[in-house]
Amino acid sequence: MKELIPKSSTLIFLILIIFLSSIFLGYKFLLKNLENNHETKQKILFYEIQKHSNTLLTKLLYDYSLKKEVILSKHKEVLKYLETNSYDGDLNEIYEKINEGLEDKPYNIYITDENLVIRNTTFKQDLGFDLNFAKKLFDKHEKEKVIGVSAPVFETSSINFFSFSDSYLPKNKKRLLQISYKYSDVDFNLKLIQNSIDSNENIENSISYIVFNDGYIGDFIFKSFKSFKPNLNEITNRLEKGKELAKKIADYEYMSEEFIENNRQIKIMYFSEKTPIYKDAKIIYSIIFDETKHIENIKLLNYMMYSLFLIGVITLFFIYRIRNKEYLLSYKDKFIEHSMHEIKTPLSIIKLNNELRNKVLGVDKYSTKIEAAIKTLQNSYEDMTFLHTKKYISYNLEILSLRDVLTKRVSYFKSVSTAQGRVLNLEINSNCLIKISQIEIERLIDNNLSNAIKYSNINSIITINLTNNILTFKTFGKEIKNKNKIFKRYERENENHGGHGLGLSIIKDICKKYKIEIELKYEDNQNIFIYSFICHTNDTK
Repeated sequence: MKELIPKSSTLIFLILIIFLSSIFLGYKFLLKNLENNHETKQKILFYEIQKHSNTLLTKLLYDYSLKKEVILSKHKEVLKYLETNSYDGDLNEIYEKINEGLEDKPYNIYITDENLVIRNTTFKQDLGFDLNFAKKLFDKHEKEKVIGVSAPVFETSSINFFSFSDSYLPKNKKRLLQISYKYSDVDFNLKLIQNSIDSNENIENSISYIVFNDGYIGDFIFKSFKSFKPNLNEITNRLEKGKELAKKIADYEYMSEEFIENNRQIKIMYFSEKTPIYKDAKIIYSIIFDETKHIENIKLLNYMMYSLFLIGVITLFFIYRIRNKEYLLSYKDKFIEHSMHEIKTPLSIIKLNNELRNKVLGVDKYSTKIEAAIKTLQNSYEDMTFLHTKKYISYNLEILSLRDVLTKRVSYFKSVSTAQGRVLNLEINSNCLIKISQIEIERLIDNNLSNAIKYSNINSIITINLTNNILTFKTFGKEIKNKNKIFKRYERENENHGGHGLGLSIIKDICKKYKIEIELKYEDNQNIFIYSFICHTNDTK
C-alpha cells in the first residue's frame, strides 16, 4: 500500500497537517499575547494618568488648604459690602477691591434670585446659570450657620479649577451669595494628564472624584475637549454618578467593570486612595476605555484563524480525495501497462490466423466481424501504448497531408463500421498540410472514428468532412451532456458502451500540444466534433 500512494500528495498532506497545527498554536499564542499586551498597556497608562492626577489633585488640595480662609474672608468682605448696597446693583467696586493686587483677578461674585438662578455677577458668562443642583449643600451650611467653602472643582465652561464659597444673604434668606476662586498654577500638571489621555485613541474619558465624608463630591474631567456650559441635569447626573461610584468602590483600591453601551464595548478602571491632606476624604480615579477596536481586532484574528483553518481542512479533504483518486489512477495505469504486455502476442496470433483463414476459406461475414474486432482491439492497444510511451519517446515531426492520412484511416475503419452496422461517409473538399508526427495524427483520427462508430445510432451515417483546415466528425446519437468531462482520462459519457475512457483524453493532449482548436456541438440530432488545424501550406489540388 505504501508504494501505491503518491509521494507528492502524501508530502503535501503531512505539510498541511503541520501547517494547521502551527496555525492553531500560533493563534493561541497570538491571542494570549494580544490580550496580555492590551491589558498591560492599559494598566501602565492607567497608573501613569493616576500618578499625574494624584500630583495635580494633591497640589490643588494643598492650595485649597492655604486659600480656604482667604476665600472665606473675601466672602465676608462682600457680605459686608452688600449690607449697604443693592443685591442687583453694579458689583465692580467690590470686585476690584477683593482682587486688589492680584494679577489674574481670580475672584468673581455671583448673586442668585430666590430660585437659585444667577441674576447678578461679575462673570457675565454665568448669568442665568441654575445652582439648584447644590441646594441641599447650601441649606446644610445655612443650618450649621457657616459659610461653605468647597474643595476645588473642575468647570467644563472655562476648563479651569475653582473653589466656591456660599451663604444665603441676610436681607433675603432665599437669595444666595457665591464667591469663586480660580486656581492658576496647575495648568502644567493638567496638560500632562491631557497629553497622556489624548495620545491614546482608545480612551474615551478620564474622570476623578474627591469624595468627602460630609457628602461633598467634586469631579474632574481630564480629557481635552471644547468648553461647554453644563445644564442642571448634567451636573446633577455627574454628582449622582460620583456618589454611586463612591459607594460601589467602597474599600477596594482597584477594580474594573465592562459593559456594552450604544453597541460599543466599554471598560472602566477605578482606583481609590485616601488624600494625603484630608483624612475625611478620598480620591477616586477612573478611566473609560472604548474596547470596540480591540474587540474588532480579536474578531478579525478569530475570523482569519477560522478562515485559514477552514481552508486547510477543505484542502486536506480534497487532497485526501486526490490521494484516493491518484491511487485508483495509478492502479489503472499499472493494470493497463501489464495488460499491454499480455495482449500484444495473442492479438498478433489472432490477426495472423484470421488472415490465413481468409486465404484458405475466403472472406465471409464471420471473418469480417473477427477483423473488425481485431481492429477495435488494435486501436485500444495503440492508445495504451501511446499513453505509456509518450513520456519517453520524442516523435519525429513531418509535413503530412491531412487528406491522405484521413483517407487511409477511414479506409482502415470501413470493416469495423460495416460489422457494427454503421456507414462511413468521407467528404474531402480540400487539403491541409500539417506539421505533426504520424503516430499522433493517426491517434487523433482513429479515436474519433472509433468513438463515432461506438456511440452513434445503428444503421446511421457517420460523416467525416475536410474543408480547408477544418476537420469535422458528425454522428447521429444522443447529445453529449457534459462536453468538458468527456475529455478527462477514464471518463465516459455512456457507461453502457465499452471502452476505457482514454481516447478523447489522448485527443485533447495532442490538440493542446499542436494548438489544434476543438469544438463540440449538437445540431440536427448529431454530435459534431470540429478540429481547426494550423496548415503548414494549403493544397487545394
